[in-house]
Amino acid sequence: MKIPKTKLLFSAVFVVTVLLSCNQGKKTAPTANPNVNTSTEYHPPQPGANLTSKEEQLNYLFSHYWDNFNFSDTAKIIDSEYAEQAFVNYLSIFPAVSAEQLKEGITDFLDQAKQEQKGFDYFKKKLDSYLYDPNSPMRSDSFYEPVLEYYTSSDKIAQDEKARYRILLDLVRKNKVGSTATDFVYQTKGKTFNKLHELQAPLILLMFYEPGCSNCEQVIKVLKEQESINQMIANKQMQILAIYPEGNLEIWNDYADNIPSNWINAVDEKQEVLNKGLYDLKASPTIYLLDKDKKVILKDTDLNALGNYLASQGL
Repeated sequence: MKIPKTKLLFSAVFVVTVLLSCNQGKKTAPTANPNVNTSTEYHPPQPGANLTSKEEQLNYLFSHYWDNFNFSDTAKIIDSEYAEQAFVNYLSIFPAVSAEQLKEGITDFLDQAKQEQKGFDYFKKKLDSYLYDPNSPMRSDSFYEPVLEYYTSSDKIAQDEKARYRILLDLVRKNKVGSTATDFVYQTKGKTFNKLHELQAPLILLMFYEPGCSNCEQVIKVLKEQESINQMIANKQMQILAIYPEGNLEIWNDYADNIPSNWINAVDEKQEVLNKGLYDLKASPTIYLLDKDKKVILKDTDLNALGNYLASQGL
């Protein structure tokens, strides 16, 4: 039976500590065939005693993570939980390494995986699922970007897939953290037209939503009831701009009472955000946090990450 993704993610929470401590000082007896790993759990090589700092140990672990993995054993990779748990543990190290090291590591990993097409296809599917699927808690455009860069230049990817991945690469490169958010025109009640870049507030919470979407309603409810958020709006420290990007004025008007009165409730009647691909709206809601200069602080974020950021700023 396949382990649910939530269970795999839970296991990954403590993975860095576990991976850096397991098998320390232990030696395992060699198997009859060193090319066949019969273990039910993958154990990456451990950093030597000369690497004393956590940073050095993490860098070593990430760079050498797949050294003990048998990429030629496609039956074991595809038909067991062995490979997926090893893969999830690997992903959990991503936040601890630099962008440059991440790109090098992903390239090395996929170069090893491509020795067998079945194994490469398996890990490609997992990368797409964990790093881009809107339902994955591990989704991250910054982590997925070097994967897409590899795909678009790989001889293991069919041309039609490459075309699709080039489109995705263009999307994930838009509105990256630290960049200026793309400007667009929106409409409010009374057919007043405004631009995102004309908004003046120290923080702007930009939320693309869909009326009646259960996830949207839950997020709206939580934000509406959050006293600290309401206080920030009252003190002009934050403005929330809720945008309905699909542009149906009748649906938008009918849903208007569900949007808090201290937010800006807007619609993109011409659907320019969608038609021009200005933002990557893979799910509803899609949330961005911008600073006063419209620089992206958080991209495609969730309420936990938002709360953590605001707390780190003493807000």
